[in-house]
Amino acid sequence: MQIPPGFQFLSARSKLVCRPGAIAALPEEVQAIGARRLLLVSGGRSGQGAAARAVRAALGSLIAAEWSEIPQHSGVDTVAALAALAHEQRIDGFVAIGGGSASDSAKAAAILLAEGGTLADHANVFHPPDRYVQKVLHAPKLPIIAVPTTLSAAEVTPGLGIRDRDGHKLVFWDPGVVPRLIVLDAAATADVPASLFASTGMNALAHCIEGMYSRVRNPISEGLALQGIRLLRTALPRVVAQPGDEAAREQALVGAYLSGLVISNARVGIHHGVCHGLGSLGGLPHGVANSILLPHAMRFNREAASEHLALAAQALGADTRGLAPLQAADAAIAAVEALQLAIGVPRQLGAAGLERALLPQLARGAMSDRGLYFNPRLATEAEVLALLEAAW
Repeated sequence: MQIPPGFQFLSARSKLVCRPGAIAALPEEVQAIGARRLLLVSGGRSGQGAAARAVRAALGSLIAAEWSEIPQHSGVDTVAALAALAHEQRIDGFVAIGGGSASDSAKAAAILLAEGGTLADHANVFHPPDRYVQKVLHAPKLPIIAVPTTLSAAEVTPGLGIRDRDGHKLVFWDPGVVPRLIVLDAAATADVPASLFASTGMNALAHCIEGMYSRVRNPISEGLALQGIRLLRTALPRVVAQPGDEAAREQALVGAYLSGLVISNARVGIHHGVCHGLGSLGGLPHGVANSILLPHAMRFNREAASEHLALAAQALGADTRGLAPLQAADAAIAAVEALQLAIGVPRQLGAAGLERALLPQLARGAMSDRGLYFNPRLATEAEVLALLEAAW
């Protein structure tokens, strides 16, 4: 495998703390950051969970306000209200607890507070077939502390997505919103259903695989991706088989963290470009959408990314000795489909509740998603529709 002719790699200013019970050390970490008035951000269920209770106990009066109404696929109105509360309460930092929607909402509120205007003013846009406009956001952002309880890895990346009022996902990129502190505390995820770890773990797996064949791939992200794949493919079946296995949960959390580092530089492709719409317009949980679509996206990129998929196959535990690159790519796809079965995640969009009538609109919407720009193979709207039909 040749190194791409010229690449760059961004290393964000972020600290990771990973150990059971790590939440208890939050006061010292917050003191080092210099925050005194934190806004706790979570969804309704995660706000009542073990991790949120542990954070409240650890931080006490440092939590000046709470917002526990973050929905799946958080929207522009939620973010505007969150930013208004932060301004009103003189907040100097966020604590995001839960999944990707909590982290993305805190990031988006930080952008809105710092940059002004509306969120749409700062969103990135892809103009098919090959023009991508990324907004550069210069203003300093309030620090974010993330305590993830799923495997979305949203807390790791400079990217985020927020649903607009028409069901389209606005996407952003700002290294300034990468959380200053990320706490992986497997003990605090004991009440998170194994099924949620499984589906969001497929999202993390997709980060790793897409980052390996992205148009802006690099050898550093590739190494992180391969290790992330190894950790996820062994940890997820263990979590499903034994939900109380704390070591397996920690391994999965670390695998997801690595997947976030991957896409922080290598970005994502058509898989996420389509999954964004499956959530914001189709209403599917992001993990469910990822669980279903991944092998279909891999098959779409099979010829353009056969060498990279061959490496992924090895990390997935497939025996690729003596196989040509396309055969090894097929082995990677088969390994992902075997993992789907092993951990019991959804495999069809129709069975997951997606209306088939939405497929043309979803294909149209995906054409403006940046994931299609970074994908190794350009896609037409008709090809995206065919991919969706195969997954339905």
